[in-house]
Amino acid sequence: MKIQIFSDSLALPREVPQKVYYEETYPAKLSKDHIVAQYSKGAGTIKDLLDQTFYYKLFYPDFVIIQSGIVDCAPRPFTQFEEHFFTLNFFTKGCKAILKRLTKSWLRTLRKVAWTKPKKFRFFCEQFKKTYPDTPILAIGILPPRPEYENLAKGISKRIDEYNSILKDVFGENYIDTSDMPDDGIMSDHHHLTSVGHQYIYDKIIGHISQLYQ
Repeated sequence: MKIQIFSDSLALPREVPQKVYYEETYPAKLSKDHIVAQYSKGAGTIKDLLDQTFYYKLFYPDFVIIQSGIVDCAPRPFTQFEEHFFTLNFFTKGCKAILKRLTKSWLRTLRKVAWTKPKKFRFFCEQFKKTYPDTPILAIGILPPRPEYENLAKGISKRIDEYNSILKDVFGENYIDTSDMPDDGIMSDHHHLTSVGHQYIYDKIIGHISQLYQ
């Protein structure tokens, strides 16, 4: 079976804050029994992923898996343009350090910027379906937020619920609910997957594909 994966950094191996080897990721686990094409971009929005379908649709997959949403919905102090501008080389290290501290302060709570607003997020989800009209698209729900995450990013719980509702509405029975993700499946940064989390997602995908075939 040919499986296409589009994701932000959640499907990738990591070194921090905990280590996950490539072999422990769910794309690697899927590749043991299937032909897998993967496009994953750290801090990638759903639009970033959609833009790559121009190329990857020629893979002609039997299934498409999308894991996206936390980058789009998380409350932020700056827009994407502002953040890119502030990280340009002509800013000093001291200035960048101040800006970094601001991202963890009142400014994020005050502005609550979403890099992709809900209407746009829905639009891009629907464009995925138009790009793959005859291919099942499995949409992995945004991971449930811990209380610590809500304390760090006020409003994140409400945002996650809203964007998961959009995923569920657009992809219907092919939406993969992650609300029962075990606590040890999420890293201490509150949104990346541990090896336990990758196994959880892998099991969910395999179970869902099996149901579709039946």
